[in-house]
Amino acid sequence: MTSLRPQALKGGSLRGRLTRTLVGLGIVSVVLLAAVNFVVVRGLLSESTRAQLQTTRDVRADGVNLAFDRLLERTAVFGFDPTVAEAIVALDAGYESLDDEPDLTDDQLDELRALYEPVVAPYDEVGAPRPTIDELLPTNTAGQLVQYEYLVRNDEEVRADLVDAGDGSDYSVAHAEYHEYLRGLAESIGATDLLLVSSRTYDVVYSVSKEVDLGTNLFNGPYSEVGPGDAVLRLLDVGADESVFTDTQFYLPNSSAPVVHAAISVRAGTELVGALVLRVPTNQTTALVNANGDWDLLGLGDSGDAYIVGSDGLLRTLPRPYIDDPEGYVERFASVTGDDLGATLIEFTGAPVLIAGVDNSVVNEALGGDPSFGRAKNGLDRSVVAAATPLDVGDLGWVLVTEQSVGESRQELVDFAWSIALLLGVLAVVLLVVGSYLAKRIARPVKPLVGSARDIAAGDYDTDVPELGSNELGDVGRQLSAVASHLRDQDDSIQREEQRIGTMLESVLPAALVERVRAGERELSESVDGATVVAIAVKGIPVSSAAEQDALVELMARMNEAMTDLARSHGIERVKVALERALFVAGRGKASVEADAALEFALDAMELIPSVAAEQGLDVSVRVGVATGLVASGVLGSRQVSFDVWGDPVTRATALARDAAAGQMVADVTVIDSAERSWPARPVGSGEADGTIDAADADGPVVITRSSEPSSRA
Repeated sequence: MTSLRPQALKGGSLRGRLTRTLVGLGIVSVVLLAAVNFVVVRGLLSESTRAQLQTTRDVRADGVNLAFDRLLERTAVFGFDPTVAEAIVALDAGYESLDDEPDLTDDQLDELRALYEPVVAPYDEVGAPRPTIDELLPTNTAGQLVQYEYLVRNDEEVRADLVDAGDGSDYSVAHAEYHEYLRGLAESIGATDLLLVSSRTYDVVYSVSKEVDLGTNLFNGPYSEVGPGDAVLRLLDVGADESVFTDTQFYLPNSSAPVVHAAISVRAGTELVGALVLRVPTNQTTALVNANGDWDLLGLGDSGDAYIVGSDGLLRTLPRPYIDDPEGYVERFASVTGDDLGATLIEFTGAPVLIAGVDNSVVNEALGGDPSFGRAKNGLDRSVVAAATPLDVGDLGWVLVTEQSVGESRQELVDFAWSIALLLGVLAVVLLVVGSYLAKRIARPVKPLVGSARDIAAGDYDTDVPELGSNELGDVGRQLSAVASHLRDQDDSIQREEQRIGTMLESVLPAALVERVRAGERELSESVDGATVVAIAVKGIPVSSAAEQDALVELMARMNEAMTDLARSHGIERVKVALERALFVAGRGKASVEADAALEFALDAMELIPSVAAEQGLDVSVRVGVATGLVASGVLGSRQVSFDVWGDPVTRATALARDAAAGQMVADVTVIDSAERSWPARPVGSGEADGTIDAADADGPVVITRSSEPSSRA
């Protein structure tokens, strides 16, 4: 019987077995290393996409909130502009005098009706319902005359360029006097139109852009329930110094495009003379959200998008697919939704705003009031990774969404997987050809390479990855170095974001509350406690033009920094600082209300603020009110964190600052009773020549003056 050879029983020669073993070990080692890298890269890319979308979402949301707050503030400033009040009075008087003029002839009325034909023609083209031209026309002689002179007979290429219609009327005299000023106000805030409305008749007595809403009545006219009519109606529910804005609405005079209106009541002294209404186009809000389409700046790649969705689930700004390819967007919308009428309306209005909607779990969660993130289908039924957060824009219930297609977010991972697969194929061929020699060469550097991968996976992104030359393992090492560099960049980005968040919170919250807010707590209300409130009013800040924006921003930053440092040096807590008003509190949560520290701080502030303003070339006056009593304080808001104090001392201090004379600090008796030192003062209303008294002897509010050595009270 023939016996088998030992080599056959043992699977061949030792060299062959060793070669196969080493080659197998080499392949397994490379596969494991690739798997580790794949898992790390997959997690890194997923977290990178999440961090990028959420960071972009939060930054853009802060920008939108700030922009709309500024819109309200600027609009409110216009309401107290004496020139605006004078313009309304003069234009309203001139407008009223036009009612005594002869009515338009039949031929002139036909010309005026012809003006409306191109305005309503698009409605007829798509079969959309619309008012008749006679329903859109002003019903009074003045309105028809103004439209005829400033719209029909206006042969300027841009209607807003017409300063004087040349008809010799009192209205045209007033228009010529105030038009350039009012147009400058509209341009300074980025509005496409500025309307003045008479409080006597609710007639639109002036328009910068000269659209067909000029001369109409906002109480019972065609725009009484939309646009400017809606905005003026909202003014009835707010304070005299508060401005309002409407949700996005289609507006016929603006080619039926969607717009936002802001409004403020205008007073001449204490008399209400009318209202000022601003029209803000959708594309301005869109540019604010998407950084004027600079997608690379936002880090949203080739498919990323940023847009706003309203409480009804419909768009409020233009999405990127429509901006890039309007026709393609309309075709996709019709195909996905089957809404041919909606597609036609998008073409009609020139925007999918208020027509196209987004209905997915990410948006719905944000509409419920919570920031959200996840995978979903967008409005065009494409799979995306999205992040959304509520906006603090009035009571409109808007949310801001950032998204990126799933395909693009995975592409880097797919590319990395293909590179690993290619590397494995090359290594397998080389290992099989070279045999034991290459197996030994490969086995030697595997250990440090795996160690580097382990260090990187453990968070040591600065670990040295060995340079293995121009071979397959060298390629893996370079890939690993790239991964480590990418992880390090992400870690640095997260740390910078943490520092940014901390800086932002420290700028608006006391140090005692910062960590609690960063831990996720909201609506923190600390117990009611005694404190001294300092209210500061600054007068003399000019209404800024577009050219002065940078100077006012610099002044605001310098004022905020200076006042914060001064408050910190006195142990005073800052509540809020703005260009024309500031609020501070002393003694909150302490054994004493610290009235003396508050008075010292207020006196120093009265010297500091004018000097800071003088650096910017401004001459301002300061008025200060100080009151003591029980206040409540805490962190308010689940959407936007802010620190605030409230209570009777806040009201009293604010009132004292408002009523104080320039350069005066007025303290009420609660402060004097709480002070531990004697302060020289004089009764409110007395002159300096009347001399000073000890504040403790006063029985009402007094003007506190600085003493070189305030003494302790017995």
